[in-house]
Amino acid sequence: MNTKQMLMVSTVAITLSMGGTTWNDAVQASSIENTQTTTPIKEDLLQVLGVSSEEDIYKAQYEGQSLAEMARANHVDVQKVIALQLAELTELLNERLYSGSISPEQYQAQCAELPEIIIKSVYAM
Repeated sequence: MNTKQMLMVSTVAITLSMGGTTWNDAVQASSIENTQTTTPIKEDLLQVLGVSSEEDIYKAQYEGQSLAEMARANHVDVQKVIALQLAELTELLNERLYSGSISPEQYQAQCAELPEIIIKSVYAM
């Protein structure tokens, strides 16, 4: 995995693990009601990318391939990869919001950043 890819993956992991502690500024957001509509994510990354194991993903990324390149190589719409990751990370943020580990303001700020972070990660930008 090249330095840029490692940095992007690390950034996503750190962002999610920090619990939004860096977003302490007030955010203008509407109140959030507990309308959690959890639906199981029907596909995982292996299925969407069309690969057989996590090791395949690791090897491809180690050789410099992005998730987008893996998807295209397997005739998969890159948007499916983005949508899956967005759904998974949004679900994680929902769980953190409803457990009280992040505030509604932190939730809104992190949700707003997710699409850009995921796109950069998928395309290894």
